[in-house]
Amino acid sequence: MHGCKIPTILKAAIIIIFAFCITIHKIPADVLQMAVIVSRNESPYTDVFEGFQNYIMGQKIQAKCDIYEMEGENVLISKIFQKIKKNKPSLIFTIGTTPTEEALKVFIDVPIVATLILDEGTIKHARNATGVILDFPIETQYYWLKSFLPEARKIGVMYNPLENQKKIRCAEEIARKMGLDLYPVKIRTPKDIPNALKTLANNADVLWGINDPLVFNSLTAKQILLFSFRNRIPFCGLSSTWVKAGALYALEYDFHDIGVQCGEKAIEIIRGAGVNSVPLSFPRKLLYTLNLRTARYMKIEIQEKQIRNAYKIFEE
Repeated sequence: MHGCKIPTILKAAIIIIFAFCITIHKIPADVLQMAVIVSRNESPYTDVFEGFQNYIMGQKIQAKCDIYEMEGENVLISKIFQKIKKNKPSLIFTIGTTPTEEALKVFIDVPIVATLILDEGTIKHARNATGVILDFPIETQYYWLKSFLPEARKIGVMYNPLENQKKIRCAEEIARKMGLDLYPVKIRTPKDIPNALKTLANNADVLWGINDPLVFNSLTAKQILLFSFRNRIPFCGLSSTWVKAGALYALEYDFHDIGVQCGEKAIEIIRGAGVNSVPLSFPRKLLYTLNLRTARYMKIEIQEKQIRNAYKIFEE
């Protein structure tokens, strides 16, 4: 695909993509041209595309869909955009932050549906873009925190003010309304984390993980999880990877359904809705992962119903 090496495990997804294009090419009448720009040819990007593709095909519209991978080997973004311009697509579907940011710079009059972006600010002010943000509403996150940890009241959180100041202000207000107390600590460099954790040891019942690459990443994971275990302060992780490593739980996305959501938005626009009338949204399906070993160690009782409904459980 585009001259790039394809991982073996993705062959099935590529076959699906290719089959989609073949099917579309059989349609002889006027066809709708769409371009899909994806960061990488791997899960969860392929899961999102599969959901989008399935929904579009289910609508039985006449369409042709060209797919471009942006972050593969030797990929020249300028060449990709030249090809897309030549085909004059009626809509562009971007999967990932880089494709979205780059497409918005070039295509100011073509409707763009975007997803797998962490910051709504990426597209919030673009007149020609909408999509599904890769996050859950804070109210939803606190609802599940209270569900798993009904005794917890004080939520500790570390954050980079350059990235998440607005989110934390909003989170403080939401926490107050939900009977919780947010204790935020600013992190300007990773060196601030040890002292921040010392502060939180005396001021938090639970540590809340948010999408903040400066604070929560593979290099900081060990000290954050060790802090959680040593102080018996449960950590609300960001993914099943965090939960497997020791976080109590994490809310998870249904990436296939995110693709379906984006397909629905695309069809609305194709059928005449203005892009600005199709609002940005959060993923509508929520899954969660639990670590029962962490729960036992911290003497946290997880309800049987919550265990049965978990998307994934780590016990050992």
